[in-house]
Amino acid sequence: MKSAILYLVLLLFCISCVSQDQKDKEQIKETVVEYWKSVKCNDLQSYNNLIYNSENYPGVTASELFFLNKHYNEINSKKHFLNNIIIKDTIDAFVPSVKMKYVQYTYKKENDTTYLKKPLVITLMFYKPNGLNKISNPGVLENHIGWDK
Repeated sequence: MKSAILYLVLLLFCISCVSQDQKDKEQIKETVVEYWKSVKCNDLQSYNNLIYNSENYPGVTASELFFLNKHYNEINSKKHFLNNIIIKDTIDAFVPSVKMKYVQYTYKKENDTTYLKKPLVITLMFYKPNGLNKISNPGVLENHIGWDK
């Protein structure tokens, strides 16, 4: 009898863990969809609402939104922002015990025949204690300076 109860408790625990992980992924996907919607519409207020502590980084968020909006059609030419949301696990660079999730997009300039330009990298980091409806890193762009030239 005890083993049956223990088995039932373990089964329920496993089901709830899988269910919570799925809910977390759905929340991240909803946040990513809202993020790209605010970029497309050039809506700074909506964009800032999605960034954790954005009020501390007004220049960063405004400049990155400007860049992404300006190049939205080019970087979304294959229409895969919303169709290709792949959530991966990672750890914090400074505190390895901190688990995070991220969604990353990489874009290589198609007309760069010299292969001198690094690809544009857009990384959206999520940290559960901050809320999965908030992007934890205000600076989401890498290699964007000079990428558009």
